[in-house]
Amino acid sequence: MLPTRSRVRKLHVAIALGIGALAATGAPLLTASAAPAPSCSNATLRGTYTFSEDGWTVSGTGTTPFAFAGVQTYNGNGTGAGIVSSSFNGVITPATANTATYQVDADCTGTVAYTNSGVTSHFDIYLDPKGDSFTFIETDPGSVSAGVETRVSK
Repeated sequence: MLPTRSRVRKLHVAIALGIGALAATGAPLLTASAAPAPSCSNATLRGTYTFSEDGWTVSGTGTTPFAFAGVQTYNGNGTGAGIVSSSFNGVITPATANTATYQVDADCTGTVAYTNSGVTSHFDIYLDPKGDSFTFIETDPGSVSAGVETRVSK
């Protein structure tokens, strides 16, 4: 039995209403579930952080393991200062002071440079949008190292 025009028209109306209902109710759900993009700035990196880092220095004569641990305070304006202890191939250097300069971009990535005893080391950083922690990797030639800093106070 072939459908009548009336049945076909009712079917088309039902399909159109169903699609309209899905569009009307589905679109707000999709919009509501989309997370806003993170937004960071120098002010995101503010407070006192503890950290550890380990890695290797690489030269023509071989590799040397090293490790650092310390505390760093960032001022939220692109500057900071801290104290770090280190071990190079098992030789311990007690806590020494350092200074930091940094730039945090809106996408929560950035760079930081630490100066300790006249030597400056450079890092790429990747921040949690709330600034509670960040990961870092050294970008200086001859260094293979990475670590994490975690905020302990604001």
